[in-house]
Amino acid sequence: MQTRNSNQKKIILEIMKDNLTHPTADEIYEQARKIDAHISRGTVYRNLGNLSEQGEILKISVPNGSDHYDSQLHEHFHFCCSKCGKMYDVPQSISIEAEKVSSAMSKDGFKVNSYNLIFSGLCPQCNKN
Repeated sequence: MQTRNSNQKKIILEIMKDNLTHPTADEIYEQARKIDAHISRGTVYRNLGNLSEQGEILKISVPNGSDHYDSQLHEHFHFCCSKCGKMYDVPQSISIEAEKVSSAMSKDGFKVNSYNLIFSGLCPQCNKN
């Protein structure tokens, strides 16, 4: 049983390796089924939960939407299209001074461990239509 779970975890990690599309659990499940037709949706969800808890992938919770998963573990920002639901990285060249917000919060007694900022609107494709 351990080998099977290990193989299923490896499948999910392989799908996520260098994946920049920020897939949802259902999208990962569909890709995993192409590799292992017997993998269950519950197994994929359980492994994604474990992998994100262990810090091997990043879980991005989207208000009123599906969670997305990211293989890029460094702190960065995201844009979620409110029409098609696709998730994009905000280019790191764009200056967003989250550290200043964190510092200001600290002065008021808050301890900021991490941050997650998601912009929403229309992606270029949906904006064209």
